[in-house]
Amino acid sequence: MPGAAYPLVMAQYIDLAARRSFTRKRADGVGAAQGAAALLVAAAGAIHLYLWFDYFHRVHVVGALFLLNAAAGLALGAALLARRNVLVLLLAGGYAVGTLVAFAISTRWGLYGYRETFWGSWQEAAGGLELAAALLVALLLASFR
Repeated sequence: MPGAAYPLVMAQYIDLAARRSFTRKRADGVGAAQGAAALLVAAAGAIHLYLWFDYFHRVHVVGALFLLNAAAGLALGAALLARRNVLVLLLAGGYAVGTLVAFAISTRWGLYGYRETFWGSWQEAAGGLELAAALLVALLLASFR
């Protein structure tokens, strides 16, 4: 009977529509997470740029590193908005973790003759942004296909 197969055919279409909807929602969530990671990385870079203008342009080597950090953070934030690939995610994660490690070294032993204090409003803001960016990039890397 030709009409007997109709419910099975319709069930396939309904199932496909549900799968597409779930995939689209998941892709939107991943896109939103990547956008958030881009903003976190760019904000960390912007803080370093502000701090370079405020004081660190006077510090011999560390000042240049602050300016380099600001440029890298802003560029990686833009790259995260433009593309979703493993290399950009790895670079953004390396930026966030590397900046945190350099900060920890500068507070414990000093970096190129400059010793930073661990606590302060700018230190906490930049550290929080970098930690959040590192965790979010790790989650994005784990979900990458």
